[in-house]
Amino acid sequence: MRTQRKSRSDKEQPAPAGKPALWKRLLAMILSPVLFLLLAELALSLTGYGYPKGFFIPWKVGGRRVYLVNQHYCEHFVPKTLSRAPEPCVLEPKEPSKVRIFVLGSSAAYGDPEPAYGFCRQLEVLLNEHAAGTSFEVINAAVTAMNSHVARRIAQDCAAHEPDLFVVFMGNNEVIGPYGPPTLPASLYASRGFINACITAKKQTRVGRLLKDVSQSLGVHGADQSKWQGMESFLTSRIAADDPRLQDCYRHFRDNLDDIIETAQSCRAGVLLCTVPINIQSCAPFGSEHKAGLTAESLAQWDQAFQEGRGLEQKGDYAAALAAYEKARQIDDAYADLSFCMGRCLAALGRTDEARRAFVEARDRDVLRFRADSSILRVIRDTAYAWSAKGVRFLDLDATCPASVFVDHVHLDFRGNFLAAVAAMAQIRAMMPRAGLTEPTRSEDQLLDLCRTRLLYDAREQYRLAMEMYRRKTSAPFAEQLDHDAELADLREELVRLRRVMGPHDLAAIEDAIRHRPLDTYLILRRGQALMETGRPRDAVDVYRNAIDAKPYDMRIRCALAQTLTQGGARGEAVKVLTSKQTPDRMSYKDALLFLGARCAESGNLPEATAIYEELGRIDPKNLDVLVNQAAAASQREDLPAMKRHLDKALSLAPDSVLAVTNMGNYYAKQKMPVEARKWFTRAAELDPYSPFAHVGIGIQSVRLKEWDKAVEHLTRAVALKPDLVEAHLLLGAIHDQAGRKDEAKKYQDLAALFRSSALSSSRQ
Repeated sequence: MRTQRKSRSDKEQPAPAGKPALWKRLLAMILSPVLFLLLAELALSLTGYGYPKGFFIPWKVGGRRVYLVNQHYCEHFVPKTLSRAPEPCVLEPKEPSKVRIFVLGSSAAYGDPEPAYGFCRQLEVLLNEHAAGTSFEVINAAVTAMNSHVARRIAQDCAAHEPDLFVVFMGNNEVIGPYGPPTLPASLYASRGFINACITAKKQTRVGRLLKDVSQSLGVHGADQSKWQGMESFLTSRIAADDPRLQDCYRHFRDNLDDIIETAQSCRAGVLLCTVPINIQSCAPFGSEHKAGLTAESLAQWDQAFQEGRGLEQKGDYAAALAAYEKARQIDDAYADLSFCMGRCLAALGRTDEARRAFVEARDRDVLRFRADSSILRVIRDTAYAWSAKGVRFLDLDATCPASVFVDHVHLDFRGNFLAAVAAMAQIRAMMPRAGLTEPTRSEDQLLDLCRTRLLYDAREQYRLAMEMYRRKTSAPFAEQLDHDAELADLREELVRLRRVMGPHDLAAIEDAIRHRPLDTYLILRRGQALMETGRPRDAVDVYRNAIDAKPYDMRIRCALAQTLTQGGARGEAVKVLTSKQTPDRMSYKDALLFLGARCAESGNLPEATAIYEELGRIDPKNLDVLVNQAAAASQREDLPAMKRHLDKALSLAPDSVLAVTNMGNYYAKQKMPVEARKWFTRAAELDPYSPFAHVGIGIQSVRLKEWDKAVEHLTRAVALKPDLVEAHLLLGAIHDQAGRKDEAKKYQDLAALFRSSALSSSRQ
């Protein structure tokens, strides 16, 4: 059969009018949304929507250009409520004699619980003490709760600011941090390209920001509404040791480290790659799980052997305890706490190498992976070795820091950060011979005293930090660790000891420290606090004013000045200080008043707090924060009708406001209506199980109703969430005393006395 050929005229006949070619239609379908997004991004940019994308923000100070750390940077990666701000810092044009070092990492590198005494600041002190003709600038570019997915982005921004060296000090948050295994389905998490695209498209564009804000306002993504609760925020992120997603995690970490090193080398900066110090010996696992498939009978046998071992270990019979633990191990060797207990027994018996292997095994089997495991540490070592021929140096900080220098699982105390800084300084001296670093001529103890003096780490600060660690360790996941009660008891003893030795502010020591670091914000704030404590508020104002002249962008100093001015009756001037256009983090007029009102209420200045809230009420009569604060101020001055009026209005606007519901509970408590009050507090606890004020409210009203068990349950929960609730401690002490539990009663009575003295001290600062 012959195929009919089309004629020449048929071939040349044009397509029907109005129907473009298929490829053109497909191209239009692809390009149209792209063009729309580009135009939307441009429009949002022109309107100033969102916040800066970079880690540094360009700014002008006295006619010169500087760069400030973007305090909103991490909101690109996590919801605003979970985002932690980086350490404030300013980058000036680098002088030829200056060496600029950026430290990348998460909370351990950041210096948690207090960056003022962390690794970065101690390293800077030590380097400048041993520099000859050179000055060192150590920039803290680490951020709490972030990981290498974020650090590689920060490194790219740092590369534009003349770095001489990157110190890479990370690994603890690879599992639980942004875009870790728990955050994405396994199929998507496996692709690092997808993760990078997701970060860029959804987090680092203004359109992505708009979509996220809209979804949050509509309540579409419930997870994004969660609040920062410290480590409690990650309790659902449980990953077993055999989870296949961990292999992807290790691969992503290695690739991110490679990217950071390549970024550094592109700007001819050196890299010091460090392992992270990890407490394996005195920190029990946070989460233990049995292996799958065990029968009920096997679990019962395992538990019997484990409890037998625990009892023998507590009696000091470590050999017998080890034998009992071995019986449990034969049934199930996956339980992290078991490995940890065996490690303690082996250590007590002097079998050091075996003990370390058991501790490492316990850490690696911990399903709440707040600590870098062996594979993460191996990636760091292998990466350093792979790049060693190109100048990358390795520092094993994990081997440098003994168990005695940890305040918890990964964070170092002052001496621990000092030891890490000394080790880093030795490496930097070898890496940068032209910097002219001299060998230390003083002993380690003398250098440690130098850091203490220069950074004002005295008994007052030790007490404050010990109090912070006590608060943290009363909550999960610490509260679920083995021997948690004994650890809290040791912390209480330390707090009592520090309380006895701490004295008033030492103005001479402060002045000496400032002489060496005249623009140090932490030292300036200490000086102002000391002057306020000694009854010299005018001098404190002068200190803050002078500091702002030199550092007009520093909101920490501005807040301190505004608070001091308000206490002196200069509210208008205080508002101007907070709303100044000289800082990118300036407050709006309303936010400034909210800040000042809260500070006045906290300090007991009720007339000024009331006046501020009345002004706010006129400015924004439907603002929930204003209404709740008005109610709180009315409560403090015993104006119950006004309190009820403000709360009714607040609840009409936001029926599920935890603060409004809690304060309504307080209203009925003041009306001596315990049943109604407890109903409201219970509602608040349902809305937010982590609210200490809801639980203490339930507890107090249960005491009034003589429901002792319920009172103990909620008061105990309240002090776990907020340990400095003096009234809750007193009530718990009284209840336990009445029930004949004298030891428990004394514990809570002592805590009440301790936290009462702490509150008195804080009020004087």
